[in-house]
Amino acid sequence: MAALPIRTLHVLAMAALVGGTTGLWYSYRSGTIATLAPARQFEWLFWGGVGVLVVTGVGNLGALGPPGPGTDWGRTLLVKLAVVVVLVGGSVVRTLLLARIGDRVNTLDDLPPALRRTLSQAYGTTAAVLLGIVVLAEVLAHG
Repeated sequence: MAALPIRTLHVLAMAALVGGTTGLWYSYRSGTIATLAPARQFEWLFWGGVGVLVVTGVGNLGALGPPGPGTDWGRTLLVKLAVVVVLVGGSVVRTLLLARIGDRVNTLDDLPPALRRTLSQAYGTTAAVLLGIVVLAEVLAHG
C-alpha cells in the first residue's frame, strides 16, 4: 500500500517537469515571455523535481525488487537510467548557461539571438528527453 503514494508523487513530479519545460520551450520559441525570470524560477522547481524523481524512483525499484539485466525489463530499465544520466548532464549545462547569463541580462531583448535560440532549444531538448523517459516508463509499467 505504501507504493501507491510513492508512485503518485513520482508521476506528479514528472508531470511538473514535462509541463514546465514544454511551457518554457514554447514560450521562449514564440516570444510570449520577454524575461528570464520564469526560467530562473523554473530551475529551482526542476532540480527539486529531479530529486523527487530519483528518491521515488529508488522507492519504486525497492518495492518491485532488483531486476536482472538479463531480462527485457532489466535492459529497458538500464536504457531508462542511461537516458536519465543524459538528462541530468544536459540539464546541468542548461542551468549553467542560465547562471552564466546571470543578473546582467533580464530581458530576452538583451540576449544575442544565438543565445536566445540556444535557451529555447535547451528547454525543447529537455522536454523531448523527458517525454522519452515517460515512454520508457510506460514500457516498464505495462510491457
